[in-house]
Amino acid sequence: MSRLVVLPTSRAGWALLIAFIAVVAAGIWPVIGWVNRNILVFGLPLLVVWSYVVIFACFAVMLIANRVLESKEDHHD
Repeated sequence: MSRLVVLPTSRAGWALLIAFIAVVAAGIWPVIGWVNRNILVFGLPLLVVWSYVVIFACFAVMLIANRVLESKEDHHD
């Protein structure tokens, strides 16, 4: 029987999984509700700034994951 969930096998994999879960958690409703305040940051509403933070964090996690995956593939050749 095949496994339905594939878990990381290295510390880097676990760290990336935790980072990805944190980014997803930062973009869901309860957190958005906490951030949705009438506050300006750099002239923008806090919610807009938070959205940019989530987008750039997602980009960073995916970039790091790709680099880790590339380095692991280089070691197996």
